[in-house]
Amino acid sequence: MVTYKAKNGYVVLFYAIFLTVFIGCINPSQDGLSDKLDTNNFSSLDSLKNSLANVVQNTAKNPYSVTLIDVDIATFGDNEDSLKELFAAFQGRYVALDLSACTGTIGSAASSAINDRPDADKLVSLTLGASTASIGSFAFAGCTSLVSITLPASMNTISTGAFSGCVSLRFKVAEGNTVFSTDMEGQRLLRDAGKTLVAWPSATGTVKISSAITEIQDYAFSDSPLLRELTLDHETPPVLGGVHVFENIPDLQIRVPREKVLIYKTTAPWNAYKDSIACIPDWSAPFTDLASLSVWLDDNKSQNDRWTPYYAVLKNVSLSNRGTGEMLEDGLRKLYEAFHGKYIALDMDACSGATIGFSDLYDQTFSDRPNRDMLVQVILPESSTSVGIYNFYDCTSLESVLFPPGLKQINKHAFNHCISLKEVTLPATLKLIGAYAFKDCIQLKRFIVHAEVPPALQGGAFSGVNDEFTIYVPTDKVEAYKATTGWKDFAGIIRAIEDED
Repeated sequence: MVTYKAKNGYVVLFYAIFLTVFIGCINPSQDGLSDKLDTNNFSSLDSLKNSLANVVQNTAKNPYSVTLIDVDIATFGDNEDSLKELFAAFQGRYVALDLSACTGTIGSAASSAINDRPDADKLVSLTLGASTASIGSFAFAGCTSLVSITLPASMNTISTGAFSGCVSLRFKVAEGNTVFSTDMEGQRLLRDAGKTLVAWPSATGTVKISSAITEIQDYAFSDSPLLRELTLDHETPPVLGGVHVFENIPDLQIRVPREKVLIYKTTAPWNAYKDSIACIPDWSAPFTDLASLSVWLDDNKSQNDRWTPYYAVLKNVSLSNRGTGEMLEDGLRKLYEAFHGKYIALDMDACSGATIGFSDLYDQTFSDRPNRDMLVQVILPESSTSVGIYNFYDCTSLESVLFPPGLKQINKHAFNHCISLKEVTLPATLKLIGAYAFKDCIQLKRFIVHAEVPPALQGGAFSGVNDEFTIYVPTDKVEAYKATTGWKDFAGIIRAIEDED
């Protein structure tokens, strides 16, 4: 590099950079590899394999377009995995594959062989041949990068688990196919005029299955880690093709009509998921005081269980005991008393109070709290900035908490021994998590914090949580959390929110 001074300032000649760019233009890739295929059409797997071995590594956003011609698909792999040899030919490169000029039927694979497949995750898109009539079990299972598959008019059979774990997949069905169809922008694959759900591997968040679907094929949702809640409003439970429909979906909740909960829980094979089945929320008209809530529960509602809680809305009720006198001893005691022994999901979003029932009581006094184990779900007031000491201590049925967007602190022991709590999501405004705040929450696995600045974390906040406990924080703040007092004790389980599954 040479520097000299001119009238209008310093001029720097970057000879080294110039030479690098010049050489790069002559030979743009390293080690003699090319950034494009010599040909896109191949008549054998060997020729495809050799060609891909001579191109540079790429990404799923820029796959190599590959067309196989006059190749018998049925010859791929062996009895354990019908596509093993095809995937092995990818050489670690991402591929958009066109098999429209090939023959043969895609055979099955053993589910146990899926994890050993080389490069199954490198298949980005797939077009099948016009004569391909069937796809065997687990044929494309584990193809996590597969975003598009086109099924020909001749396709009439797709076996179980064919697309398990294809979390980004959208289906296309060629015109003239009378067996299969798609909806929801290709997310769902259906057959039998829409009566059977074949596969929905890309399901995320909360989804609903319409009553028009009367059967769900085995493995239809399996390995869909972002699916959280499934809602069905059927009078009769849909027929399940087996006990693997919802396999490997952590903490899935299945919502059904209140009067159908028992039927689902006792009907095979739905009963395999009985611990995940609960009623569809049916929120009441708002109650403006605890007395009216108490009367409604006492006079109009029969005894229930945690899977069929009564959904009650509280509005314009002050939940802060600071300065109220009558609630000073225990800010939530009167609220719990109003439950009258019934299991409750409570929406307090429209209630007031910056602090929710702050209490300075020691933990041994909470054995006298009535109905603390009856709270199943709670939506905290939007106005609240703090969750008080021991507020939800020993609420053993509490499964879900929706925190307000302006929350600043969760005080000590606030959710201690909430043994049914599985997931927590906290807003960007959070400043403090108190000592033992989530102690002994034995099912707590996912802990999501949106705060850019790591909140103060006091001792024992996460003692006794689940062995799979993982903390998710803003992507560009992972290292900051790992270096912050308190949080650094959990550095090994802190992940980026974008990696949350």
